[in-house]
Amino acid sequence: MDHRDVREWLDAAWNEAIRESVTDPDPEVDALVNSDVSSIRYALVTQMLGKIADPTRSLMALQLGEAVEGAWDARSFATTVVLPWERDNQQVIGKSPDPYVSKPLRRPRLDDDTSVRNKAAWGALVSFLEPLEAAPTEELRHAFRRVLRALVRRLAQQSFSYPIPQRISQARLEGIVASFLGESSGGLRPLAVSAALFRTLGEGFQLFSEVRSQGINEADAASGMPGDVICYDHEGSIRLAVEVKDTHLTLAHAQEASRKAKQSSDGLSNFLFAVPGIQERDSAGIKVLTHRNWAEGLNLYAATIPALIGAAFVLLEESWRVRLLREIGNELDERQNQSARRAWNDLLSQEGAMKRTIRPAPGADTSERRGKGPWKNSSLPPRRSRSARAPLSPRGRTKPSRSSPTRRRRRAR
Repeated sequence: MDHRDVREWLDAAWNEAIRESVTDPDPEVDALVNSDVSSIRYALVTQMLGKIADPTRSLMALQLGEAVEGAWDARSFATTVVLPWERDNQQVIGKSPDPYVSKPLRRPRLDDDTSVRNKAAWGALVSFLEPLEAAPTEELRHAFRRVLRALVRRLAQQSFSYPIPQRISQARLEGIVASFLGESSGGLRPLAVSAALFRTLGEGFQLFSEVRSQGINEADAASGMPGDVICYDHEGSIRLAVEVKDTHLTLAHAQEASRKAKQSSDGLSNFLFAVPGIQERDSAGIKVLTHRNWAEGLNLYAATIPALIGAAFVLLEESWRVRLLREIGNELDERQNQSARRAWNDLLSQEGAMKRTIRPAPGADTSERRGKGPWKNSSLPPRRSRSARAPLSPRGRTKPSRSSPTRRRRRAR
């Protein structure tokens, strides 16, 4: 495989590891992936991936110029393939700009430990790699997938460095959130966004002193909460309960949720369904249920998350939009779902790239951006420039043109 092919294979294997999200420990591999010696972490990934790309390479060889069988340039491979992949994945290995320039990786072979410190740690790496030297390709790939799963577990313990923009428009905020919610996630994405949304709104409007949310697979009855997201006022009472679904609201679900809400010991009076919509066949029944519950003291509401964002954030300062982006990232970090975290990171990265693309060049005409552009981008007709208007007379009045009625009358006199 050339560098492009091996990168494509690595991306596919990494995505598979993220989807699997194996949480069971693999002590031997976990110890290497989380080694205190960063060079060991880089060597583990680079040496194995390099041999997957070209089976003639030796797992032990570090230098191309060595007159040994299977010698190859591991440093160039790391620079060209491993480091760019790592930068695209939250620098999960260790943030080194050039790991193979370090002294432990400048020796001819990994199994030559005459001049290295941490001999036990390096010995563990060699012990893991040696049996794979002559192993079939599929066995080597299986071992490398174990490494990727360990890296996923390592990433789960880290906070993403999400590329949060300094500013974001209301329309782009709604668009990013809608795009994020557009992919099915078993309810995790809307739950994370809802928790972050109500936490942000609670602080922005000073409505709630605390916002709690439950796990994606945690039943309301087991958690003792009447909804997925619970908002408390400053006296510790429930101000609002939110039921979050990534499917349309049905009458049966609305009936069950309202029953649990009325059984709440906190005297709950406001219950919101954050859902993509309402089942059309149940719309009339849900209206009747809503009116009946209102008469009994329980207000039922249903709204989409983008609609809530659109209605609420026009009343807050612009900085709260950025705050929401950051809160969503924090909520995803808490839930440690790597697929959702990376999707959120990718959307924010695309937003940053879009801003860099549309940024005007130095000295470019930005009059249209300032509201002085052509009529099609303005609510008022364009004003003519001074040069396009009729000249002024010495007294400041506009001189009539030669063909105007005024000029013709003067000539007639």
